[in-house]
Amino acid sequence: MGEFVDIKRKIFGKNTFTNVVDVSFKQLVPEDPIGTTAPPASIDSFFDDYDTLFYDIPPSGSDQSHLEIVKKSGDYIGLNLEDLQEEIRILRDENVSLKTQIASITNIQ
Repeated sequence: MGEFVDIKRKIFGKNTFTNVVDVSFKQLVPEDPIGTTAPPASIDSFFDDYDTLFYDIPPSGSDQSHLEIVKKSGDYIGLNLEDLQEEIRILRDENVSLKTQIASITNIQ
């Protein structure tokens, strides 16, 4: 009815086992093909990439825009974009006022 199969078992000692059986789990870790490892990040490589991608980055409207870069960098170095815009508005108003004063003085003479 059935066929007999002769099973043989080999027993290894503690020292012999690691010499015969690979216990390093290399089969479970995917091999990294040569040349696919990204080079380590550096400031030089960042600016090279930034120069390459400059016109592909949207000016504003997303978390990955030039405006976000300006905001993050401004926060880091202590410059507030809104404060600078307010200062520009005040200086423009002052400029218009001074031009008006100059025009009224020169028209009198």
